[in-house]
Amino acid sequence: MHKNSLYNRASAGAVALAALALSGSAVAQAQATRTLPSITVQGNDESTLPQSAPGGQAATGARLGILGNKNVLDAPVSVSAYTEQVIQDMQARTVADVLQNDPSVRYTTNTGHMFEHFKIRGLDVNGPSVAFNGLYGIAPKGHIPTEFLERVEVLRGPSTLLSGMAPDANLGGTVNLVTKRATKEPITRLTTSYSSDSFWEGHVDVGRRFGEEQRLGIRFNGAYGKGDTGVADQEKSRRLGALALDYDADNWRVALDAYHSRETIDNGSQGMYGFATRRGNVVGLDHLIDPPDSDVNMFKGTHGKYTNDGVALHGEVDLADRLTAYASAGTSSSQGKGLMFGTRAIVTGDDGSAAGYVYNVNTKTNDKVAEVGLRGQFNTGSVVHDFTVAANVLHHKEGTANNANQGFPQNIYDPVAPVFPPSPQDPDYTVDNILSSLALTDTLDMADGKVLLTLGARLQRVKQLPQDYDETRLSPSVGLVVKPWGENTSLYANYMEGLSPGEMVPYSRGYVNEGESFKPLVTKQMEVGIKQKLGSYTHTLSAFQIDKPTLIDSADGLRMTDGGKQRIQGLEWTMYGQLAPTLSVLGGVSYLDAQQRDSGKGSWGVPDWTANLGLTWATPVTGLSVGGRVVYTGRQWLNSTNTLELPSWHRYDLMAKYETKVARVPVTFNLYVENLTNRQYWSGAFSDGYAMPASPRTVRLAATFAF
Repeated sequence: MHKNSLYNRASAGAVALAALALSGSAVAQAQATRTLPSITVQGNDESTLPQSAPGGQAATGARLGILGNKNVLDAPVSVSAYTEQVIQDMQARTVADVLQNDPSVRYTTNTGHMFEHFKIRGLDVNGPSVAFNGLYGIAPKGHIPTEFLERVEVLRGPSTLLSGMAPDANLGGTVNLVTKRATKEPITRLTTSYSSDSFWEGHVDVGRRFGEEQRLGIRFNGAYGKGDTGVADQEKSRRLGALALDYDADNWRVALDAYHSRETIDNGSQGMYGFATRRGNVVGLDHLIDPPDSDVNMFKGTHGKYTNDGVALHGEVDLADRLTAYASAGTSSSQGKGLMFGTRAIVTGDDGSAAGYVYNVNTKTNDKVAEVGLRGQFNTGSVVHDFTVAANVLHHKEGTANNANQGFPQNIYDPVAPVFPPSPQDPDYTVDNILSSLALTDTLDMADGKVLLTLGARLQRVKQLPQDYDETRLSPSVGLVVKPWGENTSLYANYMEGLSPGEMVPYSRGYVNEGESFKPLVTKQMEVGIKQKLGSYTHTLSAFQIDKPTLIDSADGLRMTDGGKQRIQGLEWTMYGQLAPTLSVLGGVSYLDAQQRDSGKGSWGVPDWTANLGLTWATPVTGLSVGGRVVYTGRQWLNSTNTLELPSWHRYDLMAKYETKVARVPVTFNLYVENLTNRQYWSGAFSDGYAMPASPRTVRLAATFAF
């Protein structure tokens, strides 16, 4: 159905739904004369971030898409915001490093892969769908650097209402990046760092505010690093330049972000290994064997480079005391050449013999996005309405070409360098999607803040130009927060929907319709939970159920088609803050039961238990803190037929920080060790039947000088 008329009718329905939500309380309180109570309207300023929580590793609030910044206890969803302090303490170079603190997030690619993909609550969230100050399509598409980030926010569960539809898979939740801004106090920092095997990096961070009232802010972050990594004979380089400008007037604000980033990987990477899978005449082993050493380099002689450029502009104007209009626009482009992905081998023998596959890739993307909205408050009697009306459009274009060397003799324990194919020509754009939407929300603040009811809907239009696909979908959502025992305890519940581009039949499985794309996916979540702030410690306990459509095999096994249904039921416990004045905690525990309802089998790549628990102790030695973290991932099915199961694993990380002065200059020394005992294990599933090895032990040392 190509239906502008349907779109118009659905738009009218969304407006009617919002009007009903906005006016329902007023109707209930109307007098016999049907005269409504007086109404006043108020805007709000979203430029101020929620403050850090005790311990400094997480924030007291986060941005919930078009709902704006919300305190964690007022949010009808499960959300965490990781701060710049965590980035520095871990010397986290990419967003994936930061997300290792979250029990609901698991990394689904290894460090040799040029993209960062995740699972949140057992469902895919691919790197290209990370939000950038609330906008999709602007964030870097490869390994996302952290040097220009103030916060990394994680919203768990589907959230189409809050942020709209992302350009890539974004089913399990939303990751939002908050960039640094100039602060009231001048900032001049220089960080020098070392990572094993011999990777060196310098990072400069400079921020100033100008004018008598310090209205103009400028923040610059630049980083450059190069050297050998923990993977044998592999060399990486990375660079970043990021500029953030902002101006804060009496009744309007504007902010500009621009960045350039580039990463290169030379002389190979780790691999991903196929079991119980078939490709042409190659059949993978029907059982697991021991993983190779984590420093094994499967693809010596290859190289890859990924370049990203982006710019975004956001402005707000206060139209009245409680009414604010805002607009955002941005564009980004990226190009990757060489070894981007496809770092795989199908294991065929117990001795590690395998069929190798390597691809020389040329891939590019271009995104343009714009959003306008109106945000404000009004009263109907004793009820305060916090409303938002917003419209956005995202134009996403993508093209990929590759030359392949497939099925060459390989061994995962003693690999041979492959013949790297020649570079392909620049590709045409084969993905050309226009995603537009209209959203309306109203949060009703009742009983003096003890009851917060959020009602809303987003009308999403998906137009896929190559496929001549044009459809609309209305995604309603409801959120409720109740505080029956005071401000420090919240009971919450939500019904949320997610909308994501349709799945594509994989190229590596031998299906006759490989490469075929299907219609966008609608994911539905129901969740209940409790949040508590106990002094300096805050935790969230939640239970949820998510239903998602999937692709399944046809009766003859030759094709993949839609018609499947996945159900994930889970429990989550997340926490942050201080257990004692000198002891901070960050992390949590998650349990998932994921089933493929059409077959009754368990979902592959979804661990039953996961836990990330970090403790930091401020020692009696002035300026010295030490800490550690345990990361646990339970057993999980490696393949969709449930014939192979990856065993559980755990690892230990170590952290230390010492703050002092050298020649009157404040200096912070950081030590971080990942995989302290250098354990070897299968860390997770990349795709159906493909296992990933663990990352090698990595040591990072850094010194930050604050001039």
